[in-house]
Amino acid sequence: MNEQQTPRFDHQRLLEMVGEFEQELQKLPAGSGEASQLREDIARLRQHLSAPQPHAGAVQDSWQSLRRAADSVENAVLKDSPYIAEMGRIIGLL
Repeated sequence: MNEQQTPRFDHQRLLEMVGEFEQELQKLPAGSGEASQLREDIARLRQHLSAPQPHAGAVQDSWQSLRRAADSVENAVLKDSPYIAEMGRIIGLL
């Protein structure tokens, strides 16, 4: 088994947090470009995490895109989201 291709992180917790963050996104106005970008990024991250053996590089790339989109949101509801910080911590373990 190739340890570099098999992420050693709390996969289930990360998937739960993705779902919780998706619920938090419901607070953003539906028509905003930022909200659309965040929804696309979180869907891409979920897709990579749902793979039988998530590839660390793909997960990290998806995370970086999500992080940039979240940073650009002016809405304070998401700016200090505990989900962003915690997902980043978990993904940092890759």
